[in-house]
Amino acid sequence: MHEAPDQSLYQTSKSAPRRLITRNACMQQLLEELGRLAQARATVLIQGESGTGKEVFAHAVHQRSPRNRGPFVRLNCAALPEGVLESELFGHERGAFTGAVRQHAGRFELAHRGTLFLDEIGAAPPQVQVRLLRVLQEQEFERIGGTQTLRVDVRVIAATNVELKREVALGRFREDLFYRLNVLPVQLPPLRERREDIPLLVDHFIQAAAGRNRRPLSGIEAEALTHLQEHPWPGNIRQLENTIERMVVLARRSCLGVGDLPAEILRWREEENLEELGACSYREAKDQFERRFLSAALRRHRGVITQVAEAIDMSRKNLYTKMDHLSIDYARFRPWGAQSEEE
Repeated sequence: MHEAPDQSLYQTSKSAPRRLITRNACMQQLLEELGRLAQARATVLIQGESGTGKEVFAHAVHQRSPRNRGPFVRLNCAALPEGVLESELFGHERGAFTGAVRQHAGRFELAHRGTLFLDEIGAAPPQVQVRLLRVLQEQEFERIGGTQTLRVDVRVIAATNVELKREVALGRFREDLFYRLNVLPVQLPPLRERREDIPLLVDHFIQAAAGRNRRPLSGIEAEALTHLQEHPWPGNIRQLENTIERMVVLARRSCLGVGDLPAEILRWREEENLEELGACSYREAKDQFERRFLSAALRRHRGVITQVAEAIDMSRKNLYTKMDHLSIDYARFRPWGAQSEEE
C-alpha cells in the first residue's frame, strides 16, 4: 500500500489558492523562476497541453506579485462567441446592442490594479486580437458602444494549449500580439514527463475526493499506483483528478486497488502487447502490427486525425477505414474535454 506523504501538491480547500509543489526538475526550475516572474510587470504567456495546470501557475504568479491584494480575474477566450467575448473583455454601454439593457463592466475594468488571466488566448478572433493589442500597449480602451476612454492598471497573464508561433505562421494569430504577450514565456510540461509527481498528485486527489464525498479511504495499493504512473494521461492533471474522483466514489474497500481502476486505464497498452506471432495467421499478425503502428501515431498526435494522416502519408478516408477495420477508437487518444475536429 502506498501511504500519503505529508506534502500535498495542492491545498485541499477549493476556496484557498492552490500552491504548486513538485519533485520534477523542470517544474522545480519553473518554481524558482516564478518569484522573478511575479515581481515583473510584463505579460506572461503560459503554454502547455490542456490540463497541465496553467491557471494554477498563473494564480501563483499573482499571489506572489505586488498585485496580490488586487483581484485575480479569469476569462476563457474559447468558451464565448466573438461578440460575447468582446463584451466580456471590454464591457458595453446600455443600448450598445440588442439586449444591452444596462451598462456592463468588462474583465479589464474588474481586474484594475490586479491580474487578468486570459485562458485559451489562441481562440481569440481577429477583431478581439486588435483590441487586445491596443489595451496591452496603451492600457486604455472604450466599452462597446461608448466614447469615453477608460484607463486601467492591469497585468495580463495569457495561456494557450496550441503552438502560437504556428498559429502566427498560418495567419490565424497576429504576430504583433504574439510578441506583446510572449515577453515572459513559460512552458509547462505534460504529466507524462512528470511521472515522479504522480504519487503526490494521487495522494492529494484521494484525500480531497474522500473529504468531499465523505469516503473513509486510507490510500492506494502499489500495483494500482504503478498502473497510474505508466498511463500516458493525454488529459494531464485534470484527467488524473477526474479518474481519482471516480475511483474514490465507486471504491469497494478502504484502500484503492487495481479493481478500482477504470477500464480505459487497464486497456491502454493492449495495442502494444503483441501475441506470439507463431500462434496466429499472417493476416492476424499484419493486423496486430497495423494496430500498434496506428495507435502509436494516434498517441503522438493526441488523436487529431488530420495530423496523423499527414504524418503517416495516408488519406483521412483510408485512415478512418483502417481504424474501423482494426476496431481502434481514436477518441480515447484525445485529451478529456477536447472537441471533435472539423473534418
